[in-house]
Amino acid sequence: MKTLEMDNVTKIYHDGPKEFKAIDQASFGIEEGEFVAIVGPSGSGKSTLLSIAGALLTPTSGQIRIDDKDLASLSSKKITQLRLDKLGFIFQSANLIPYLKIKDQLGLIGKLGALSKKAAEKRAKDLLEHFGLSERLDHFPNELSGGQRQRVAVARALMNDPSIIFADEPTASLDSKRGLEVVEMLANEIKTRNKSGIMVTHDERVLHLCDRVITIKDGKLV
Repeated sequence: MKTLEMDNVTKIYHDGPKEFKAIDQASFGIEEGEFVAIVGPSGSGKSTLLSIAGALLTPTSGQIRIDDKDLASLSSKKITQLRLDKLGFIFQSANLIPYLKIKDQLGLIGKLGALSKKAAEKRAKDLLEHFGLSERLDHFPNELSGGQRQRVAVARALMNDPSIIFADEPTASLDSKRGLEVVEMLANEIKTRNKSGIMVTHDERVLHLCDRVITIKDGKLV
């Protein structure tokens, strides 16, 4: 089953009378249990494509379906709820909230979603233990290594049991060893939990962990 389908998606930015096609008629889909990498040079449109696929950015034209829901037919409130329920995000530098303890980083996502406080606390604890962070539950982000922070980010992305996980350059702030460990962990979670995963990356050393590699150049999938 396809969890995400994009058909002829275009994103145009205007600068006075000039227009720039950041994404040019992109079409692709992703299945359950599939881990896809998007690669391309800087400025090619990778992050824009990821933001559109993750319902963070509205395309100028084209159709996007997530779990068979056409995003164009949903209100902004329903799209926000869909992001909480169906999508998980991992960013370059973990993007943890500096004043929240590690367990509370995950608890906040559960609270925003449909979990009760008790259920959120249990799921956060179980996920952090699963990722080898049981002794760090009451630590703050600045007390963790870069690799540990990204493991928290992976756990946070799984908190509401999403259908699709989006990762934007998850190895950018890590050395090669730690970067490989994080992507191995991410690939394993996608397979064992039957999720879909889309990762934007410059790191060719992790591409062997993906099922498919999509190249984007000047906004076009090639």
